[in-house]
Amino acid sequence: MDEVYKWLIAFGILGVQFFLSRRTNVYWGAILPILYLVFIFEWLSNRMDNGHPFHTIFVAFAGLIILLGGWAQGRESLKNKRKKELEKMKLHDIN
Repeated sequence: MDEVYKWLIAFGILGVQFFLSRRTNVYWGAILPILYLVFIFEWLSNRMDNGHPFHTIFVAFAGLIILLGGWAQGRESLKNKRKKELEKMKLHDIN
């Protein structure tokens, strides 16, 4: 059951990241990646002594890439939404 909660938390974080990335201000989407970096640097400093460094670094970068990918995807979604709204406005102005 613990495994399910971990997945729910992960998908919740990704959902929040996508939501923040679609806000008008671009910096809202940077909040979670920055918090993730702070957490990872602390986590890496504790894990390097007793773990496999390559695996730990790989997991850290994979998480960051996922968060930044969500940020880029959210920005693209916002851009497409604005483009559709602009097209609707132009269509109504013509009629």
